[in-house]
Amino acid sequence: MIVHVLRFRFKDGTAQEDVAACMEAFQRVGRMDSVSFAVIGQYAGPADAYTHSAAFALADIEAFHRYIYEPAHREADFIVHPHVTNFDVFDISDEDNPDLSAEIANIQQGRLAADRELASLISARPED
Repeated sequence: MIVHVLRFRFKDGTAQEDVAACMEAFQRVGRMDSVSFAVIGQYAGPADAYTHSAAFALADIEAFHRYIYEPAHREADFIVHPHVTNFDVFDISDEDNPDLSAEIANIQQGRLAADRELASLISARPED
């Protein structure tokens, strides 16, 4: 199992309608076939850098690959990224695979290399 965790804060002044649209986009990602379960909502850690979080459980590296390339995931990126800052991503796994971090990084890098529009969106995201 791989749990893909996102932590972020909405930019100051983000309209409530935009927050709602972002959270619904995350809910759609959580309903994708590649996702075993998802938790999306308020960040429960120290509130200085993050306000919200999402965690997506993926059965294995193949499910992670499907998750990364799902159209709903790309759609969510374009809805969410313009409205968030302090965006942090990490993965937790119970797999005994010493190469897992490199495999995950290769999948993510391949996605950005194949989608210049997405790469531009993510690299242009200024921090507050």
